[in-house]
Amino acid sequence: MLKYLYIPLFTIMLGCKGESTQSNYDYIEQAHPVYYKHDLSAQNAIYQREINVHMDMLFHEEKYEIGDFQLLGSWFGKIRNNWISLNITSTSNHMLRGFIITDTLFHSFKGLFNTQDNIHYDLEITQDIDTNLRLYTLQLSLEDMTMSGVSKLFDDRDQDSLVLEKRNYEYDVTLGTYPEFSQRLITNSELEELSKDELVYITEEILAKHGLIFFNNETREMFSHKKWYIPQNYRVSQLLTEKEKLNLDKIYTFF
Repeated sequence: MLKYLYIPLFTIMLGCKGESTQSNYDYIEQAHPVYYKHDLSAQNAIYQREINVHMDMLFHEEKYEIGDFQLLGSWFGKIRNNWISLNITSTSNHMLRGFIITDTLFHSFKGLFNTQDNIHYDLEITQDIDTNLRLYTLQLSLEDMTMSGVSKLFDDRDQDSLVLEKRNYEYDVTLGTYPEFSQRLITNSELEELSKDELVYITEEILAKHGLIFFNNETREMFSHKKWYIPQNYRVSQLLTEKEKLNLDKIYTFF
């Protein structure tokens, strides 16, 4: 067996005993759509830079099929009542690196993995939680593309079970209820036929396709049920296409 590595309306709290919270009060999602150039808190700007480094590693290892590249990507599901995206971004010499987004909270992790058949893997992951450690003991199957196991704080006997499914990092202009807003420029007359609620949803859908982390509970819950959504960015302005930016800018003038 592998050994553990010792190594927006309200502030969102990670619902796990003993874990501290981060301040994520970056913007408010109410009757107005999220602005794609919204400001980030200093802490989340730091996290976004870390995420960018992780994603660069992931795309490099996938492109050149480095290490156990089949493990790379987002494994998505729930732990207790919180959505969790466990992102493996590097594999080398039976070691793992990556980051976890739990609802709106970011944590990096390191870990170990082992396999007998290159299909079924045992993983031990250590996630930093400020003054404590969260440990994950997981089994990953490339047969059904699932990851399951338990998680616990290092000094706590209570365990949380979790089952995660693989989600792929693939931007696709055909996704969503309103794919045309990513495919072509929308006219003002077309926008005038839509309600403000529809315009808010369209804005969120465009941003969701690029993995925006939503601070509004209802919005986050809605998109987390969509197989193509992977929350992985506090800001996505650098990822939007020019068509999407122009369409968003038109939408914002309606509010």
